Amino acid sequence: MPAFLDGLFFSEILADNIGGSGFNTDGDGSSNKSDEFIEIQNNSGGTVDLSDYQLWSQTNGLLFDFATAGSPTVDDGATATVVGEYSGTPPAGFFDSGDSNGTNFIPDGETAGGQNRADVLYLVNADTGDYIFLSYGSNPLTVSPPAGFPGTNEVGGEVFANGAPNATSFVRDADGDFTTGSPNPGTPGPVCFCAGTLIRTEQGDIPVQELRPGMRVLTKDHGFVPLRAVRAAPIGRQILRWHPDARPVVIPAGLVGNDRPIHVSPAHRVLIMSGLAALHFGAEEVLVSAQQMVRHGAAFVDESDAPAHYFHLLFDAHQLIMANGCWSESLFLGDAAHAAIATASGWDVQEGCTIEDMSHDKTCRPVLRGFEAALLLALIAPRGDVVRRAA
Repeated sequence: MPAFLDGLFFSEILADNIGGSGFNTDGDGSSNKSDEFIEIQNNSGGTVDLSDYQLWSQTNGLLFDFATAGSPTVDDGATATVVGEYSGTPPAGFFDSGDSNGTNFIPDGETAGGQNRADVLYLVNADTGDYIFLSYGSNPLTVSPPAGFPGTNEVGGEVFANGAPNATSFVRDADGDFTTGSPNPGTPGPVCFCAGTLIRTEQGDIPVQELRPGMRVLTKDHGFVPLRAVRAAPIGRQILRWHPDARPVVIPAGLVGNDRPIHVSPAHRVLIMSGLAALHFGAEEVLVSAQQMVRHGAAFVDESDAPAHYFHLLFDAHQLIMANGCWSESLFLGDAAHAAIATASGWDVQEGCTIEDMSHDKTCRPVLRGFEAALLLALIAPRGDVVRRAA
């Protein structure tokens, strides 16, 4: 079970990342130890100001002080990911620790050369002195905070006796416990439709769960194109209880041109068309996530105790497809999604296609960041101009 500090908890750790098989967190073309990361998630029910929080290592001392990032916040259900060094300007939700060599960030989490490589990570509120810890490695270390550590009150901790292989991260399982898996930093959840969503095809509107690879689906930019792969991704009640941020979002009928409510994953993005988007962001058509609509009060989370039956739809390129009468995105297979989604089991793939060889180099429309989406929704919602109905 996670240890919580003010609703924050360690959600994913990449502690060993070297060589050609390493994970490239910042997309700079090089995979090395500076790509190692620590991700924390907010499950508090509200936005948390991170200015008082710090990340520490028992081995290397202070790793990152969020106060150095200005006035950082993390929304409910969202993540804050600190990377050894982020090449270029980190996107929203990512923070650069400035460790270009990765030597002082977090040590390897595996046994090598007869030496156990382990560490204890700490998340501390430097104002209150409260802290949580994670001790990991093949032979986890005894908790003993380093010199200068501002924590005075341990409120919880975890011990994970595992040395994850190179380029494998510590991630949460259905019970909320750590296991090993593919790195997926800063991603609140995959893009997918819920069962029952009607997708426009050459044969008419078909429920998403009945789609099969090879069917031709209507896209906004290229007419009918073949669907390359489909994957059912059910999430049971137990997982949703541990990870409420994975609950489906319900976008009410008419909000984005949809002729009936549409149920999607929180990270799923839909198209908004507005002259105000062109004025402020240089593009009349932009993508906004369902989660951002929830924060604006335009959509709501499905709080029922029912499991979520999600479906991924994958095409050769990132597409806008018609779902319940509105334009909505297909799965975007960028670097992070490729590592976490493409290698997963359960894909139904069109004959002659290989998911491992597929990737998308750009999104089909500009994607608004959280503050940009908040501005646009605040400007257009009062005018009833959220979107022009899709034809």
